[in-house]
Amino acid sequence: MDKQAALHHFKEHHFTPLLELQLDTLENKFQRCQDQLISDFNNSFRDLCIHILGMQQQGQKEPIGYIHYSFLRTQILEQSYLYIVEAYSAEWYEDVSDCKLAYDASWAYAPMNAMLETLEQERKIYMGTITSVDVERLMLESAPFFHQFVNSLLRLGMAEVVQMPEYLAIYKADRLAIRTGEYKDISENLYVEDQEALLADHVKEQLIHSSEEEPYVYENLKRLSLPHLHLMQKDLRYNDFSHSDLRGSQFHSCILIGSIWQRANLEGGNFQGCLLTDTDFRYSDLRGANFNSASGQPYREHGVRVPGLCGLHFEHANLDGADFTDVHSFEHAYFEGASMKGTLVPRKYQQYWKLSEAQRQSIVWTE
Repeated sequence: MDKQAALHHFKEHHFTPLLELQLDTLENKFQRCQDQLISDFNNSFRDLCIHILGMQQQGQKEPIGYIHYSFLRTQILEQSYLYIVEAYSAEWYEDVSDCKLAYDASWAYAPMNAMLETLEQERKIYMGTITSVDVERLMLESAPFFHQFVNSLLRLGMAEVVQMPEYLAIYKADRLAIRTGEYKDISENLYVEDQEALLADHVKEQLIHSSEEEPYVYENLKRLSLPHLHLMQKDLRYNDFSHSDLRGSQFHSCILIGSIWQRANLEGGNFQGCLLTDTDFRYSDLRGANFNSASGQPYREHGVRVPGLCGLHFEHANLDGADFTDVHSFEHAYFEGASMKGTLVPRKYQQYWKLSEAQRQSIVWTE
């Protein structure tokens, strides 16, 4: 067996099955220990904000335009799973005033230790054709699979940390973005905040005229008055509509993956046929909203599990009279404290949703 054939066989029969097993185990831990993991992240973020403000009060740091959570593949093989957390001014990488702390993500990357030990033993059956360097390369290539869990955890915790007094106290640039990704490489927004108020009419025009070639994504659309907005088949993933007035708005067959609607007025809204994977409707007014045929389908392919790790969040929302008829893949939806009087829900979700007795009695169960 030549080198390439051996590598292919090793990856197919040893590396990939082991990776899938470890990702399954990690996903179970992610769901089981989520509250504690979010609490640990919150404490870390609080420390960062205290550090930033201390530097700003000493005149050592300009208003913050970027906060970046970075993982370094080169440190992974050294079993160092600390993310570098850096705060920059609006100049981003041109900001030479060093402001950084670390976030311990060993909860997500620790399975790589066991993988490395196992693969080191299994490579020996290839009689020297597969080397330690080959195993290390495969491990480094797998880093994004573990990062996706950190990414999802940061997203889940973001709504809470940006309300912390320590965060509110720091001086911010006109636009602040909290991002995550590989160190000084590809990264994505977790949260965007604009200090200057956005113009509702301007945002409405951009939403209406967005297209498949130019989707309107990852934007801060908070505290806008956009009642009776009508959009169809738009890609609006990861936008933040929190605190906005969207009464009677129509989002027919839109891609709303990872979008945030906390404390938004969505009374009488229509999300029929929308892709709602990882959406967050906590504390929102969804009275009479239509979710008919909406989907929370998670992505699952070759180890990629994002979007789909965060689940759908309706905690403390008002869902009175909302229609969940014929929704798909809503197994991981959360409704703690939500009002569900007259809410139409397919009976099959009785076994999946953690509901109070009052909620179960209030819901209108459908076949």
